[in-house]
Amino acid sequence: MTRLAGIDIGAPPEIVVPIFLLALLVVSAVVTRLVHSASARWLRSPGGADRPDKTPPPQLGIPIGGAILIGGLLLVLPELALPGRLGRWLFAALEVTFVLACALGLTRIAVAAVTEYAARNPAVRPALGVVRGIVRIGVTVLAVIMALESVGVPVAPLLTTLGIGSLAVALALQDTLANFFAGLHLLADRPVRPGDYIKVHDGEEGYVETIGWRSSRLRTTKNNIVVVPNQKLSQAILTNFHLPVTNVTMTVGITLASDSDPEAVEKHFVDELGRAAAEVEEIRGGKPVVRLADVTDVGQVWQCTFDARDVEAQALAGHEVRKRLLARLRREKIALAVREKVFFQPEKNLPNG
Repeated sequence: MTRLAGIDIGAPPEIVVPIFLLALLVVSAVVTRLVHSASARWLRSPGGADRPDKTPPPQLGIPIGGAILIGGLLLVLPELALPGRLGRWLFAALEVTFVLACALGLTRIAVAAVTEYAARNPAVRPALGVVRGIVRIGVTVLAVIMALESVGVPVAPLLTTLGIGSLAVALALQDTLANFFAGLHLLADRPVRPGDYIKVHDGEEGYVETIGWRSSRLRTTKNNIVVVPNQKLSQAILTNFHLPVTNVTMTVGITLASDSDPEAVEKHFVDELGRAAAEVEEIRGGKPVVRLADVTDVGQVWQCTFDARDVEAQALAGHEVRKRLLARLRREKIALAVREKVFFQPEKNLPNG
């Protein structure tokens, strides 16, 4: 007669225990296969299975199979009649291993869920690495607490000590933690992204190289690195020159002589800007805008507006447009405005006295 999990079985333990262990192996294999298939169906994207960034199903064979086997051993162990100390130590070791196996399976499922959520929501994707780390740390801490509780270690004093220590560490690392959570905000909200050209209200500007846990790095147009704390970057008023598009609208001004023909000038400028958009790589296509902005005592003030490819292309785009406009004016014999130089100013007539 063998008593297993509270059930009396009319067979000796030498027969019941091996059959029970074999049944555990079969059950663990079947459950692992079912969980793998269910997770694969759940992770299948609405767009189809051929999505390039499809999340692979979590590897649950070892944690689930191990948890089932260890759980079965915990049921069988009291029937083996092991010596007192050996039985207690072996039972405690199996309990700890069971908790760790469950924690490993839970971690893999949670990480797969977070990865799939980030794949379906691109706004969360930059913060994926940090969220994965938080999930793993949280499950690990919970597993350690449960493992200590299972072996009889009181965790209440430990939690109290850890709480007080965590408060002291949080106060000591207040600025570091503020920058850390500001980095999470930047990664999740995405006001700036790696590769964007930004200008902070205080004057720093450049391409965003990386957004780290404490600080972000900007690469200036002179290939220098500016390190900005995440907290300052998240609170600053900034301009992102890559949102919503990378094109940068720029205006080139030129002043012509007062007797220039406005109709002819507009025609020549529009024609030259169209050619520049077709031939210069740094200039985006589209209809340019030519306007007679003002007429002063110096001459006619013209403004030519067009789109440069990005911030870095502005200088070369403006150079090409100015060069082409001056060459066209020279060919068409249209004069630029010339401000008369005043070498001296006559004295005012003073009243006789």
